[in-house]
Amino acid sequence: MRYQYHHNRSSTRGFSLIEMALVIILMSILAGFAFQAILKSVSVYTTSIRDYLLISQEGRIAMEKMIREIRETNPVSIAVGAGTISFTKHTGTPEDSNLTVSFSKSDSKIVRNTTAGTFDLVDNITIFNPTQDAGTGVVTIDYTLSKENTAIHMRTAVWPRQPDP
Repeated sequence: MRYQYHHNRSSTRGFSLIEMALVIILMSILAGFAFQAILKSVSVYTTSIRDYLLISQEGRIAMEKMIREIRETNPVSIAVGAGTISFTKHTGTPEDSNLTVSFSKSDSKIVRNTTAGTFDLVDNITIFNPTQDAGTGVVTIDYTLSKENTAIHMRTAVWPRQPDP
């Protein structure tokens, strides 16, 4: 009798080797699926951040180019229209003392037009809305870049050079 009691007690004390092997195999399969899901989400995040940074960098570079040229002009020579801004730069060279520059939205781009030609500043533009305050001459540049699911709104104010007395 004592042998049976001892035998029943020892058979309920732990897991068999097969049960432990099955649990380890199932856990490794689940860990593999979880690892793949994490890699996929990190990849999607990295791609979206890269697209956002590229678009915002292109927008900032275009904004800086427009700001530099507008600052070098007289506020009186600036003309703002629907989706366009044009002005005359006084370069001071004998060959080309006056250079007319315009920035306008063409298709989904902001282009720089001069007598020398046309240059694309930035692509993926949905809105381009320049304005000018009549009293101060301050030019506000406002545009939105959009690519796939990313939209970036950019806006700045530029004080053109004041006329010489």
